[in-house]
Amino acid sequence: MTQQEILTLATAGATTIVAAMATDAWATVRGAFSALIRRRSPDLHADIEARLDDSAALVARHQDPERARELLIGQWQLQLEHFLTAHPDAAEELRVQTDRMLQALPSAQGQWVQNNTARDHGTVYAVLDGNQHNYDMGSSGTSTALHLADEDGED
Repeated sequence: MTQQEILTLATAGATTIVAAMATDAWATVRGAFSALIRRRSPDLHADIEARLDDSAALVARHQDPERARELLIGQWQLQLEHFLTAHPDAAEELRVQTDRMLQALPSAQGQWVQNNTARDHGTVYAVLDGNQHNYDMGSSGTSTALHLADEDGED
């Protein structure tokens, strides 16, 4: 498993786990993730469960739950990266569980993750649910524009 694959899967898993915190889906998502950890790393199981509960409580009591979720995603991403590095054989199970957990989320909590990587002086133009306007002066000094519209063709 490459580092990029670990990062991508950890990001998707973390986003899904944190999105479920303080929702009706939390018990289902917590149980699925906890079971995965218990099977692969029983020594970490109790610590991970305590961290899950602490994170969920933080989201529930925070005056801005979405901000709390945004900040927690990075922490859980790091936790999952560490877990997948130590247990690469768990990747497929985490992928399947993440898909199942995502389906358990209320529609308002379903979040999309988009990773874009440019290499070797490359440029990435990406948009997720919105518009993007890019202007490039180029070497000639004249402006060229790239415009991406929504899926329905609207600006």
